[in-house]
Amino acid sequence: MQFTFSKNEKLTSRTLFDALFAEGTPLKAFPFSLKYMEAPVPEGVDRQVAIVVPKRGLKSAVDRNRTKRQMRELYRLNKHKINRPEKTHIWSIRYLGNRTNDYAFLEKGFLALIEAYNQDNPNHA
Repeated sequence: MQFTFSKNEKLTSRTLFDALFAEGTPLKAFPFSLKYMEAPVPEGVDRQVAIVVPKRGLKSAVDRNRTKRQMRELYRLNKHKINRPEKTHIWSIRYLGNRTNDYAFLEKGFLALIEAYNQDNPNHA
């Protein structure tokens, strides 16, 4: 298992991003929320992911960037724990907090989010 977060795994399509926020299935596990939906993604990738940290929650760009970096790291190191869906998905992982938190707290919330997703989507692969 390679613990990478390649360019193909990043959600960059504006139309897919807008569709995700309009029609996506929501899940929450503080301090994160997840929206996901079925969509086509590049070959060799199970899902494309967008990491979102709103300016409303964290005013300082330094804090937002650090939190995004931590979230990418959490995804990269824990994506092997996510059930592979029958069809490809796109994800948006959003930070809900209004202050920075330590990595251990974020990891606990992220693992709870993965658990909620796995319960919602039983393993097909």
